[in-house]
Amino acid sequence: MDLLVQLKHVGFRYRGAKLPILKDVHLTLRRGDRILLRGRSGSGKSTLLAILSGLAPEYVGGTLSGAREIFYRRRGVVLQNPEAQVVTPTVEEEVAFALENQGKDPGWIRNRVRETLEALGIAHLAERHPLSLSGGECQRVSLAAALAMDPEVLFLDEPTSYLDEVSSQRFFEALDLLHPDTALVVVEHRLQAASRVCRRSYRVEEDGSLHESDFTPERQESEGRGSEGRAARRQESGVQESEGRGSEGQKSAGRQSKGWESGRQKPAVRGKMPLVGEPAYGGVGGSLVPVLEISGLSHRWPLDRKGGQKGSTELFHDLHLTVSAGEVVALLGPSGAGKTTLLGKISGRLPVEKGRVFIQGKDIATLSKEAFYPLFMLVPQNPEHMFLAETVREELVAGAAELSKELGGGLPKLGYGPSTIEEVAKRFGLSHRLQAHPFRLSEGEKRRLNLAVAFAVRRPLYLLDEPTYGLDDEAKALLREDLRSLVEEGAGVLLVTHDRAFAEVTADTVYTLKEGQLVREEKHAYVYCPA
Repeated sequence: MDLLVQLKHVGFRYRGAKLPILKDVHLTLRRGDRILLRGRSGSGKSTLLAILSGLAPEYVGGTLSGAREIFYRRRGVVLQNPEAQVVTPTVEEEVAFALENQGKDPGWIRNRVRETLEALGIAHLAERHPLSLSGGECQRVSLAAALAMDPEVLFLDEPTSYLDEVSSQRFFEALDLLHPDTALVVVEHRLQAASRVCRRSYRVEEDGSLHESDFTPERQESEGRGSEGRAARRQESGVQESEGRGSEGQKSAGRQSKGWESGRQKPAVRGKMPLVGEPAYGGVGGSLVPVLEISGLSHRWPLDRKGGQKGSTELFHDLHLTVSAGEVVALLGPSGAGKTTLLGKISGRLPVEKGRVFIQGKDIATLSKEAFYPLFMLVPQNPEHMFLAETVREELVAGAAELSKELGGGLPKLGYGPSTIEEVAKRFGLSHRLQAHPFRLSEGEKRRLNLAVAFAVRRPLYLLDEPTYGLDDEAKALLREDLRSLVEEGAGVLLVTHDRAFAEVTADTVYTLKEGQLVREEKHAYVYCPA
């Protein structure tokens, strides 16, 4: 039988939402189909993929209406956040896990795991714990686990969110390993990469309906702009992407707001993006007072999960780096190069075994926790690693209260103006999500919540790991304005990113970490126009 999934008049309403996120959706998936799901952030793409893959409503929480028939037996799923899928202590066990559950022969499983890891170029990671890998490496492990199953249909939800352009292309090239009869459903913003494997394209529209669309780059490019702000204006939205759609009155009210909720309206402070090659913030970093100094920093990873063969794999060697007050420094590099590890050493999450790290002239190895942590703010790669509370409101209150201790208590005054939780939420496009659990937000909302907490009070140094994760171009431009506020008051910023365009228009200096060394990049002259 060629039919794998059939949807007729399907709608979906998240728990607690008044209006549906999807309605009257018709879609047929057959063997060999290769489908791209498109649409603005918060439109319902991931919800539709969850319905097709059987994850909704069983594991999502909500009400499915209409008729859904699923005929496949074996499915593979790769989620946007790869850490959410990790269940075993090593990469090879992760890839073998589903095969063992299918009762396959142990010898056959070993061969299948080895072949799959080699085909994806990650055989050298076999003994590593998946959670010790970079985000991009972890995404490739998730793909390996899915491919090893020889699924009838493979579902990919923004599978290259932690990958640079080159790695993204290689990821999609790996899909050549799929059997011609294997169906593929992809949610992806990188049209050029996805068009390599997808033959049909569907767009989730503003009203929750689904229509077949074309692959024109112009239309795809426009889909990423202004979408987070628009999604944030949906006052009746609910779990995950945006649960339902607000009334016209609510949308109209949203257009009058400023900041991350303003949608396609340009905030008064933003102005024109500079040509790369100009100082990113008008020469603010000219004071050259070091806020971060790294001298002779090196790092080695053990190979096996028990910590044996310590020091056998050198990740980077003898790094030297300075970030001055009022300066933004961006760090690029391929997945697994050590960018997140470097931030881990600066922030004290990993020990400094060789070399020295100074923040505001103080050797961090000599500082107590009480003296160390007020010197910097870390926004981790995985947004969920920063959450502490049960609701967005509690997260903002707890985060602001914790960060304001050194100010003598009370809610800190934000550098960009608002001083109440409601105003903070409005600024970051989270007004309608104050009662939601942080883990039930969309990926873009999770990242915006991170940034709202991180920017609640001034710190000398900000360490941002993939700060544009989950953000569209409009939200990136607003993030850039918040960074402007930080550096104009003398903070230093070190950001790690795969988004080269954002790095080149945002940073005063750009480095690439590759093969264990830092290389200063020449900034290319082009204009970044997000809206």
